[in-house]
Amino acid sequence: MRYGKLEVICGPMFSGKSTEILKRAIWYTHGTGTRIMLLKPAFDVRYGADRVVNHDGVGFDAVPISEMPAVPDDVAAVFVDEVQFCCEPHFRGDIVESIRALLDRGIDVAVSGLDTDWKGRPFIVTATLAGMADSIQKLRSRCAICGHDASKSFKKHGNERTVELGQADLYEPRCNAHWHDHSPRPGRELTLEI
Repeated sequence: MRYGKLEVICGPMFSGKSTEILKRAIWYTHGTGTRIMLLKPAFDVRYGADRVVNHDGVGFDAVPISEMPAVPDDVAAVFVDEVQFCCEPHFRGDIVESIRALLDRGIDVAVSGLDTDWKGRPFIVTATLAGMADSIQKLRSRCAICGHDASKSFKKHGNERTVELGQADLYEPRCNAHWHDHSPRPGRELTLEI
């Protein structure tokens, strides 16, 4: 039996991760005519409960999940958006092992998600899947300050919440030169942008 392929799409906020997962889901459906499943975390209702929608408003129907659903045998590929949120307290179970089981069944899987949080720490789910992946697409955005390539998500209002849903009202992409995690550092003036 064929082993499935795993693709990881990652990067900072506003880098086009949801657009890329949507493109792959749509291409797979139209290109092969086979059945797919598009999944998204149930608690992320920024653009609706049962759709993956990018920041430009392009969307596709999705199954909201708080645990891994049963995947029928006629499904050829599973796509997961915002995979970094597929952990406690928003997800019951082990998404990595669930994906490994799908790959074992010969089902292709593509996931998209943030690779690091706003403090620059890796999201364990994304990092683990990247280690297993057949291919990784690391996306960049444009720094909100200088316009150079941005690989970090900057939180405009510092607090201790690692997971806080938001859009441009709360986050912006930043390059390494303009990103910081709101921690005071010796020799550096800390200014919070409001």
